[in-house]
Amino acid sequence: MTPNRFGRSPAINTQLSHWNDVIDRCLAADRPDEAVPLIRVILKSLPRHLPTYFRFLQVIWLMRRWSEGQDWALRLLSADPGSELAWAVLAREAEAGGNLTKAQRFWTLALENAPYNRPIRQGLSRTLLRQKRPLMLTRPALATLYRMGGRWDRAIRIYAELTDEEPGRLDYQSGLLEAAWHDGRTEEALHLARLLVSLNSNLLLGWVVSARIGDEDDKALARAPLEAMDPDGEYAVTRFAYENASAVPTDIAVSPEDAALLNAARRAY
Repeated sequence: MTPNRFGRSPAINTQLSHWNDVIDRCLAADRPDEAVPLIRVILKSLPRHLPTYFRFLQVIWLMRRWSEGQDWALRLLSADPGSELAWAVLAREAEAGGNLTKAQRFWTLALENAPYNRPIRQGLSRTLLRQKRPLMLTRPALATLYRMGGRWDRAIRIYAELTDEEPGRLDYQSGLLEAAWHDGRTEEALHLARLLVSLNSNLLLGWVVSARIGDEDDKALARAPLEAMDPDGEYAVTRFAYENASAVPTDIAVSPEDAALLNAARRAY
């Protein structure tokens, strides 16, 4: 390969999905440390890439490196305020630091978004046990169950009540948006999506809804944040359960050394 006039080898285009596949294999093989250099390569090209944030938090969870998780969890929550993994990592970090009040709050938020998740239930039970309080199904958790079951009308009813009571809770508003969108309430969903991205320009679901059902201006405004956070739609499709027929493979340009790292990892897995 011939160096360019600055003495550097030209970048090599690689498919993002190849990096993701190898990282997932590392995680499945319980070798999360081998995923870290691959994750860092993606973040050099896509510093706001949400699927990579999620995979990094999986690495942190498996390696129990709680002190490294706070920044990545907060980044993911800015885009997806209902990420139970992010809340759970924050809870473990708080527990490790001895702040049981904060840990209980984070475990509660995690459980509200994943009522059947066993490690989360165990984490909340562990912190509640010291206060001799039982584990109960809350209204936010019930709304999540309705949303997960596609019972949109019931989910909307509860989320609407919750957002009236706590208008600052972005996770409630995001849940309401998702339910309204899937329920076919186009005008309501688009109005809420526009409002939420004006309040938080990182909110992925707001941009997804704007791009799917908005006008040409909405689609144009959504293009840049979606390309930065979720260019091939992987995170949104997995998280919000919709078909992304317009998805196209995404390439990232990497150095020859990083391309060699990918090739070696693909051979190993």
